[in-house]
Amino acid sequence: MARTIGEEAAANSGVPQAMEAVGEKMYRVWACDNQVYGPIPGSTLRQWAEETRVQRDTWVFVEDNSEWRPAAKVEELHDCFPPGEETLFLRRQTLSSTGMDILELRQFPIFSGLPNHELAQLVQFAQLEVVQPGDVVMKRRDPGDAIYFVLSGSLRARIHVGREEKLLSRIHAGEFFGEMAMLAQTVRTADVVADEECRLLRISAEAFRLLIEQNPAAVAPMLYSLSSLLARRVLEGNEKFRQEVASGFVWR
Repeated sequence: MARTIGEEAAANSGVPQAMEAVGEKMYRVWACDNQVYGPIPGSTLRQWAEETRVQRDTWVFVEDNSEWRPAAKVEELHDCFPPGEETLFLRRQTLSSTGMDILELRQFPIFSGLPNHELAQLVQFAQLEVVQPGDVVMKRRDPGDAIYFVLSGSLRARIHVGREEKLLSRIHAGEFFGEMAMLAQTVRTADVVADEECRLLRISAEAFRLLIEQNPAAVAPMLYSLSSLLARRVLEGNEKFRQEVASGFVWR
């Protein structure tokens, strides 16, 4: 599984790396989480650039010169960012004219450790949807044919009891929904309605299967997170059932 700059820096922060770095130029990296990592040798800096953890506009501190430079202007990285070459793998780019930055996916913990090129591949299997307040994104008893990731805005999950709406939960940016019915291949158990304008990333069940076949590295953290979520829900359901059964014995 891919690691973030911080995790990579922690993993490589021991004495052996320091010994290898003797005689090499040293650098520090101002990462997207506003943390500065380093010092690191040029070989590590280059590895991070090749893995797109460092992009052409990432700020790098060159210790020999005691100055900050964009990565594209660091001599060690010149051939990593060919002049004029612009791709999803080297810079931020929108998914569509409505404007999605692939780095928006980093607000989801299941994607935060993926390098940019894997995020770019992932969004190629997705659709960007913009919904307005009051729009029903999912209807109860509809087929569970997709999972949704909330890039911005908020929604609510509801059911109707008679004519009364019963609120089940609020869904905010950085969260996802629809995974239960999609994975179980069952119908939806509730409506999901937009409370405000929302931007959603939709991955259909078919696209999800293709993603597993073609890019398992990108799907692995998602599957792990989904399985952990489902396991927690089963445990919570078991505990609720246990308490109800215990309560019944007390009242007898």
